[in-house]
Amino acid sequence: MSAAFLKGKKVLVTRAEKDCGEFSALLAGQGAEPVIIPLVGFKGSELPDEDKRKIQSASEYDWVIFTSKNGVRFFFQQAGEGAKLPDIASIGDKTTDSIQKRGHQPQFVPGEFVAEAFVEEFLPRLKAGSNILLVKGNLARDLIAAALRNHGHRCDEVILYETVLPAGSSGRLKEALESEKLDIITFASSSAVHHFMKTVHEYNLEKKLDRCLFACIGPVAKKTAE
Repeated sequence: MSAAFLKGKKVLVTRAEKDCGEFSALLAGQGAEPVIIPLVGFKGSELPDEDKRKIQSASEYDWVIFTSKNGVRFFFQQAGEGAKLPDIASIGDKTTDSIQKRGHQPQFVPGEFVAEAFVEEFLPRLKAGSNILLVKGNLARDLIAAALRNHGHRCDEVILYETVLPAGSSGRLKEALESEKLDIITFASSSAVHHFMKTVHEYNLEKKLDRCLFACIGPVAKKTAE
């Protein structure tokens, strides 16, 4: 998109305010007006004792896989900041940065940050019958664990956090759509798409979307939006 196209446009930014500063600044630099309404929030899961034991004994696995920075955050809340880890696989720059800030260095980071590419690149790194711990959120796909098991590896999954719609965001989004304050809607995750459409359906706002353009970051969010 050119600066001329974005000038004067009101762009919905659906990430949490603390995570969207760079994106909002880029939009503003092109003459757009960012409208920040976070549609994705996170809370820790109530773990059963068996899953707590898996987290506490993470160093006994061959690998631990982190798929998001939230997985890293909630893992160390459970395991403690001084937790010992086996080899680490990390998906995404922000995930890797979060791991490194805690004094650990991932041994594997895929070239593409989607599950299919991760599996294809990761499998050759594994010894036969590897024992792997995968920590994730409640909405993460099962593709990674299923693929690893299909290739003869053991993969324990622990759902460390749940994705929620932040309090108050639905009402703010309703007002913005009803008053036609938005020109472009941006999505950075499937969860944002789902929470957006939940509000749209709840308040019968489908017709208000006709005037909006939609922009997605990443193929998974794009597929969900479509």
